[in-house]
Amino acid sequence: MKDKLSAFERRLEILFLLNKCKETTAVELAYYFAVSKDTIFRDVDFLNRYAPIYTKRGMFGGIFINDESRKNLLLYLSDDEEKLLKKLSANLDDTAKYYINNILNKYSKPRIGT
Repeated sequence: MKDKLSAFERRLEILFLLNKCKETTAVELAYYFAVSKDTIFRDVDFLNRYAPIYTKRGMFGGIFINDESRKNLLLYLSDDEEKLLKKLSANLDDTAKYYINNILNKYSKPRIGT
């Protein structure tokens, strides 16, 4: 990783990585985030309270995310993706705008206080 992330940011990134690849190891995550394996284990312990993450020891061990629950994780649009969809919807007919707005409502990041 280029920039040093906060614990919160690192934990979110771990969730996103697990959602994408389904499994990894503490060694791989420690190397990727430039932190110790102990830090990764603390992150996984924390995430385990809120996400369907589990660990396995041994030859085929690692850090995993439950396959069924992967489908239910919310992944949000980036700010650039959201802006692009809004810009594109300006030139669409009402039906297409309706569908774009549904996508934006489902996948846009929640805005607190706006």
